[in-house]
Amino acid sequence: MKISNRQLFWMILMMEIGINLLISMTATIRNARQDAWISYIAAGAAGLIITYAAARLSSRYPQQTLIQYSTAILGKWGGKLIVIPFILQWFWVMSLILRDEYLFIRLSVLYKTPDWVVIGTMIGVVLYTVYHGGIEAIGRVSELWGPILMVILALTFGLTFNNLNWTMLLPVYADTGLGVIAEGALAPVSLLGEAVLLMMLFPFVEHPGKETRKAVLLGVGLSSFLLLFGVLWVIMTFGPAVGGRMQFPFFEMVKLVYLMEFIQNMDIFVMAVWLVCIFVKLSIYMFITCYGVAQWIGKTRSWKKLTWAVAPVTFILTMLVIKLNPPSGLLLKAVWVRYVLPVNMIGIPLLLLVVSSVRRKHRQKI
Repeated sequence: MKISNRQLFWMILMMEIGINLLISMTATIRNARQDAWISYIAAGAAGLIITYAAARLSSRYPQQTLIQYSTAILGKWGGKLIVIPFILQWFWVMSLILRDEYLFIRLSVLYKTPDWVVIGTMIGVVLYTVYHGGIEAIGRVSELWGPILMVILALTFGLTFNNLNWTMLLPVYADTGLGVIAEGALAPVSLLGEAVLLMMLFPFVEHPGKETRKAVLLGVGLSSFLLLFGVLWVIMTFGPAVGGRMQFPFFEMVKLVYLMEFIQNMDIFVMAVWLVCIFVKLSIYMFITCYGVAQWIGKTRSWKKLTWAVAPVTFILTMLVIKLNPPSGLLLKAVWVRYVLPVNMIGIPLLLLVVSSVRRKHRQKI
């Protein structure tokens, strides 16, 4: 199973844009109001730093995944223990993505469709893709749909340009301040930081190395740029007060596309491409979960068999999340930003990078 650097670029881009456009804007606009665009600039810079650290670490072990080189760095038991938060995160993220997908579908088109039908259908498609095609199929889907996503987003920005009111961005900085803007940046940076999962994808790239690092950083950088445009468009269309109260403000903005009495209902196209982004992200998480757990228990060759266990567990977890119905904003702030960002995206990769550097210097001295 091998993917090219170009396919990895499209995979990272689609994974970062899909869910980030949907759920991170409300929290950021609610905090930083009209200065949310500054928060997105800070989040983009922080996302690039996090991604660079993870790529630098993986470059030292180009033929190994996080599960493998964590034991090479910290020893057998230390390495196995330190990746447990990642495995828990992967299961948790899949259930949350599916819950958000269900809410979006129910609010937009399928009002009375049972939750298990929406969830089960998506899990079934993802299971089929991962089991039969693995990471190669995910890379090809991303390479095909990534350019289409770019065209749809360009059309969306262009056709809503007449709705923009530049005064909605004023006053700049006067009503907020550094602390508020930094707090607003936490939600988008915690989602951009998901690029650290490249630590599981690195050995599947045909020629892992400098070009791989460039592809991943370019994916995160372009995603940050498009998200910046997205939040600017939302603020200048609805204003910070209304935009901060909407559940899916970017999607609501797309519904306003109306030009020359025949260009309208763009939301259908955006929804279709967004669902592909969700499919790509879920497939990546399903693959690394199955492969990572298989490596963790020492049964790497049996990773495909684990899909028959991971998929039902994900379905049950998702149904549980739907029944409990915790607010997305609360989960994003209380769990994702508070624990996953500092531990899985910053703390553990930095720890492994530092210990790896110390051990390399020690070996060179010997």
